[in-house]
Formats: sequence, structure tokens, C-alpha cells
Amino acid sequence: MEMGSEVLRRRIGLVGAVLALVMLYFASGSPVPLYSMYKLDLGLTQAQLSMTSMWYLLGTVIPLLFLSRLSDHLGRRPVTAMTLCFSIIGCCIFAYLSSPEMLMVGRFVQGIASGLGSSTVAAYIVDLCVGLPKWIGPAITSSAPALGLSTGAFTSGGICRFTDISGPGVFLTIGMVLLFIIAMVLVGAETMGRHPGAIRSIRPRVTLPRDLRRMFLVSAAVFVGTWAVGGFYQGFSSSIVAEMTGFPDTFTAAAVFTASLLPNAIGGFLANRFDVRTAQRGGMLGYTVCTVSALFMLGYGSLTLFTVLIMLAALLQGIAFTGSVTGLISRTGKTDRAGMFSTIYLTSYGGSAIPNLVVGMTAGNMASADIMMWYCVLVVVLTIIVFLFTIGGYDLSDPSSEGLIEDAP
Repeated sequence: MEMGSEVLRRRIGLVGAVLALVMLYFASGSPVPLYSMYKLDLGLTQAQLSMTSMWYLLGTVIPLLFLSRLSDHLGRRPVTAMTLCFSIIGCCIFAYLSSPEMLMVGRFVQGIASGLGSSTVAAYIVDLCVGLPKWIGPAITSSAPALGLSTGAFTSGGICRFTDISGPGVFLTIGMVLLFIIAMVLVGAETMGRHPGAIRSIRPRVTLPRDLRRMFLVSAAVFVGTWAVGGFYQGFSSSIVAEMTGFPDTFTAAAVFTASLLPNAIGGFLANRFDVRTAQRGGMLGYTVCTVSALFMLGYGSLTLFTVLIMLAALLQGIAFTGSVTGLISRTGKTDRAGMFSTIYLTSYGGSAIPNLVVGMTAGNMASADIMMWYCVLVVVLTIIVFLFTIGGYDLSDPSSEGLIEDAP
């Protein structure tokens, strides 16, 4: 009976943790299609729109650098609950938004929630996948951000476009859903007991085993290239639609942003069909071709073809990103798992924050196509790096890279 109760709690914990990770990003994606509306209401410039992405990314970097190992000492459940509380605070800020400064603060707080989610909640999910095929945990944790961001943007954009519900109503509803998920998480099983050293754990430290350095170098090129372009879409999808259609349409902006992310989740589950090297090479090559082609469509003025191309790019990003994450996580032990996720997402968010910071400082009121051109140059250079450093492939003989995740509960 006790064993059955523990299994039930593990299942509840897994469902709660997956919902938590998706909803953290759902909340973070919800403001994106409303930027064109905020631009009119709050008087935002193109540079300020780019800075919203920078503040969000800065918020993610801080917990990834300082707080990623906190759950190793306090337990996964309480830190996951704390993460959801940060997201609720962000929702409250957006519910009562009245100035550009509040917008920046709201994105910063949502970034903190996403950063904690990328390390703590992701590690909690993989912990709860004990006995399942080794690719399932990484596939879920890699796909959940894209799924949450895209569905959050699409939902909020559609609600504000086709119903009488305003932005504040959307964010207050999300906050209530997050409260329910906190209850699920607290009922679920704990996978990491309390250990001394919580204060020492906040010292910044990068987890990177020596035998994974070459694989991580290539993976970092994948992370930075794809997430930098993702940051561009996050900041400028509303502007792209407004420039190409002549008026701000929250629903169309939401559809474009969703197209840049949602197929990523499909690609994440397709990644298990390929070895790490093939996923990285094939995914990045296809991603680069589609992204550069989308730039030409943006300059040509075809929103439909632009959307189709960024959907294909997102699918290929999912293959390259999840293949890289699976290769790294499957070779990392339980006690280093949160730290490795932190390293992965610190690289991803940090690599995205720097280009957005540069754009925010220099873009002024440049056209979206001119800004996107520089992102394409970055992706081409990083794809060349992927091919150069995967010549000869990887040593995949590590037995932990196959079969099931076998950590003790």
C-alpha cells in the first residue's frame, strides 16, 4: 500500500512538474503579442522593445548562475513552488501595467521564474522519469519552453483580439492556474532530500565534466544560434506584423510568434531518431537555410512564406537542441543534473541576451529586416563551427547514453 502511494505521488509530481514548466513559459509568452498594443499605449520604441527581451534574458541568467543548485540542498519541491510564485508576481505586474518601466520589471521577474524553471523544474522532471527511456526527460524539458511560450502567446493574442477580455484578465487567470499547480507539486514526491550547504550553493559555478567539453562546445553553438534568433522573434514579431500589414494585430503577431516556436516541440520528440552528431549537423544546417530564406521573404513582403519558413526552422531547431541536451544530460549524474541544466540554459539565454543588448543599444528605429540580417550572419558562423568541431563524431560508447535513466528514486 505504501509503495502504491509513493508511485501515485511520483506520478502526481511528474504531471505537476511538467505543467509547471509549461505554464512558467506560458506566462512568459503571453505578453509578447501584446507588445504592439503596449507600443501604442506606453510609447515604446524599437530599442525599448529589444530591451524587453534583454531584461527577460538577464532575469534568467541570475538564477541560472546563482540559484541552480539550491534544490540540491532544499529539495526540488519547495524550490519549484518558489519558482511558480515568481511567475505569479510577474503576472500581477502585467495585470496592472502602466509604464515602460513596469514592463521591463515584469519581464525581469518572468525571466527569474524561467531561469529557475530551466534548472530546478527541469531537473525535477528528469528525476521523476526514473525507469523511462533516457530521451523522454530531455525531450520534455527541451520542448516545454517552446510549447509554453508559443501557446501562451497564441492564447493571449487570440483572447485580446476576439473577446472582450483584456490583458489584465488574462494574466490574473494565469496566476490562478499557477496556484493550482503549486498545490500539485507540493503533493507530489520529493526526489532530492535536504542537505547542508544551501548558502554555499549560491556561489556561481559551471557544471561541465571534462569528457563532455567537446560535445558542449558544439552544443553551445547550437544553443546560442537558435536562441538568439528566438530572442529576435520574441522582441519583434509584433513589429514584423505591423510593418508587413500596416496595423498592429495581436492575433496575427501571436500566430507568427507561435510559428517560430511550437514546431520546436515536435522536433524535440523527433530528435531521438538521430545520434547527437547527426541531430546537431542536420538540424543546424536546415535551421540556417530556413532562417536566411525567411529573411528574404521578410524583405520581399510575404508574411505567409515567412511564417512557413520559420515553422520549418523551429522544427529543425527542436532536433538540434534536444539532440544536444540528450547527449549531455544522459552522461550527467543526478547530483550534477540541475547544474548541467543550468549550464545549458545559461549558455542559451546568455548567448541570446548579448545580441539583443547590442540591438537594443544600436537599433533605434531600424526596419525588422535590417535587424534580422545580423542574426542570420551569426547563425551562419555558428553552423560552420558545428560542422568543423564534429568532424570525426563523438565517442558514444558511454553505457549511460543508452537505455533507461536508472538513478535511484
